[in-house]
Amino acid sequence: MRFLREYIRALLTESLDPKIASMIDRAEEAGHMIEVENGAVYLFDATRSETRTSNIAAVQWYSAGSNMFGPCLKAAHVNHSRALGNFGPLVYDVAIEVTGGLTPDRTEVSKDARGVWDYYMKRRPDVIKQQLDNPRNRLTPEYEDNCSHPGRFSQKSSMSKKYSKTGTPVMDELRRRGMLVE
Repeated sequence: MRFLREYIRALLTESLDPKIASMIDRAEEAGHMIEVENGAVYLFDATRSETRTSNIAAVQWYSAGSNMFGPCLKAAHVNHSRALGNFGPLVYDVAIEVTGGLTPDRTEVSKDARGVWDYYMKRRPDVIKQQLDNPRNRLTPEYEDNCSHPGRFSQKSSMSKKYSKTGTPVMDELRRRGMLVE
């Protein structure tokens, strides 16, 4: 019975979230594509341009190796995001899959972006959440999760987590539909 539960959990965590699937459908119908570059994901209107110059949504990050903010469980750090048409979660999902783990912006987070992070923390079983700590080890004794942040670290805050996934279901679906430029 334990193996069956583990198998079902693995299927659930590797499957495509229904809301993200709906965003992919809308993006495809509108002729949008996703481009992945070193340090960024862009959603752009392919009917108007073949490049990200016409981006509708974007997430850019500092790489995990930059070590600007501490070890932070080797997470990349969002440094800019923007989204029109409610496509923010789609580019965030791709960014999480590309980086292997992402944390919110270390300095400023919009109300809309905070809503995405809150949703990941509370309602996305396919997204792995790992608690980060401040440099003084307020929450955990480990050094590897230490991460500087202008706000307060709290186990209840979506802003003090690393978000990652098992597999790349969103990118796989975008590739299958011919919507991913890598």
